[in-house]
This record gives sequence, structure tokens and C-alpha cells, in this order.
Amino acid sequence: MTEHFPKEFDARQHELLRQLYGHLVPPLDALRVRAGLHAVVDQMFAKLGRLPRRRDIRVMSVETRNAAFLKVTMTGSAVGAEGIIADAVDAARHTCEHCGKLARSVFKIGLEASAWAPDLDLGDRLLCSTCTDEFRLETGL
Repeated sequence: MTEHFPKEFDARQHELLRQLYGHLVPPLDALRVRAGLHAVVDQMFAKLGRLPRRRDIRVMSVETRNAAFLKVTMTGSAVGAEGIIADAVDAARHTCEHCGKLARSVFKIGLEASAWAPDLDLGDRLLCSTCTDEFRLETGL
């Protein structure tokens, strides 16, 4: 089984982000965020792009870790940037990683999942109830 819930933007999405937000957007391989959080990340870049000193910062990576914990690594500083990133991290804590709706539960994916779905990314997921049901059906967990 292939990973149907990838943790990355595709090349087209990345190119659009680069066109909109330029130097703020890290390389494609440094954006490891599930589809449901893409809007959160897009909004973060949009807000960072409106800062007066936006050229003084650069986002080095954005990644999802265990149950919608969003980790953003940035260099430089600009007034307001850290608050924008904190807002994105907070928004991720309430957003379904798969569809972007309000999240309802943490779906645990431990080592035992490897037996059922060896290609599945391990680590907990924050999901809405619909995505939890679909994920259970698709993965057999």
C-alpha cells in the first residue's frame, strides 16, 4: 500500500507558493505538511509576506510532527513574524491533517501499524470524525 496521506506539497503547489510569496518559501523538500494543513501554511506565508521587514526573514522548513504539531524553522527576524508563526502552530492544533476541517480526535499509529500497512507514516494524526473513519477503512487499523 502506498501512502495515500502524504506529508508534502506537490511540485505545482510549491511553485504557486513561490510565485505568491517568493523568498519566504523554503525548497519543496522542506515543506513536509499534510494536505489538511496546507491552508494554514498558505495563510502563514501570506501574513509573513505582508510584514514591512519580510526580506529580513526566511522560512527554512515547515513540517508536521505527531498529531498536527507544526514545526516552523525560520532565520532572521521581523516584528510580528513570531506571532504569525505561533498563530499557525495554534491553528494546526485544531485542524484535521487530512481535510482541513475542525479536528475531533487523535488517531494513534504505532509500530503495530507496520504489520497492516508497512508504507504508512508512523506517528499520531489529528483528524476530524469523517477522516478518522475513512483512514480506518483504508488502512485496516
